[in-house]
Amino acid sequence: IELFGFPVTVSWFDMLETSFRGEITAREMLKYAGKKIRMVGHLVTIKYIKTINGGWMNFGCFIDAQGDFFDTTHFSQSLKNYPFKGSGTYLILGKVVQEFGFPSIEVEKLAKLPIRPDKRY
Repeated sequence: IELFGFPVTVSWFDMLETSFRGEITAREMLKYAGKKIRMVGHLVTIKYIKTINGGWMNFGCFIDAQGDFFDTTHFSQSLKNYPFKGSGTYLILGKVVQEFGFPSIEVEKLAKLPIRPDKRY
């Protein structure tokens, strides 16, 4: 991580303090449309959108432990209560929604997961 900014010999998920990898994976999302789920994902990017009320909302793109991408929607109230805290791996609680055959998560809660300390230091 020090040299490249990302792990080379392990994944971000291997470095987490928790072994929990989510209740479902990105590939299973369509089967859970309309249901509340918990997923773990490593943040890839965030898109910032100004709402018509002058607030902010975000669209997030994450990668799960299997290497599959999934998208999230963070409406203003959820974003205010549970903001992004920089790059890292997050636990996401939300409802799976489907539009045009593509699933995404409407986020209710978001928490950045801690990584294990480096034993060398």
